[in-house]
Amino acid sequence: MPGAYCSQSRPGVPLEALQHQRFRPIDYEPAFMRLENPPHPVVPRASRRAFAGLLLLALTLAGTPSLAHPAGSDRVDSREVKAVFLVNFLSFAEWPPAKLGAPPAKLTITILGDPSFAALVERAAAGRTVNGRPIAVHAIEAPEQAVTAYLVFIASSQARRLPAVLRAVADATVLTVGDTDGFARDGVAINLYTFDNRVRIEVNGTAAARAGVRLSANLMRLARIVE
Repeated sequence: MPGAYCSQSRPGVPLEALQHQRFRPIDYEPAFMRLENPPHPVVPRASRRAFAGLLLLALTLAGTPSLAHPAGSDRVDSREVKAVFLVNFLSFAEWPPAKLGAPPAKLTITILGDPSFAALVERAAAGRTVNGRPIAVHAIEAPEQAVTAYLVFIASSQARRLPAVLRAVADATVLTVGDTDGFARDGVAINLYTFDNRVRIEVNGTAAARAGVRLSANLMRLARIVE
């Protein structure tokens, strides 16, 4: 499907400035997360720019809560934020027509090795659509179950067998995502990490291209590039 990305976020505010803002505790279902129709090629340029800016804010402002929160709450909140990131990545990636069925065919996210995180992603995806396509979320136990998905999240529990996981989905045009140190260097397309109380993104562009998935330039600008 043709790309529908724009090169700006909020007028007059560079993406770099947003990237360095300290994150605040957030409502995990804020209004701008509930928008139903992400950018589409037939939407006027001004509307696309406004919507892309909202999506960028959804990615950029979503961060882990203050360290002043009660002990033990940071991990849970961080995972909820990462779940929102996963759902938003569907709006910043483009798959070839051979992978996509006609709308309203579902976009499937699979979570490998972490059923509890799958439940969080399913909640974040509830009621969301991408270009008229609903989102389905499934917990899986074997990487071969991800070949029909559009995005597979690879949990840290899979670190020891990561090469085998990546081989299993190599020809499936699946966007691989993780949140484990070193995953991007080892061939995962997008990796989430936390630094200075903020969730950040690193991208292995070569891995994404090898998988046949095109990532938005806006996403690449917000990410640390790893090869």
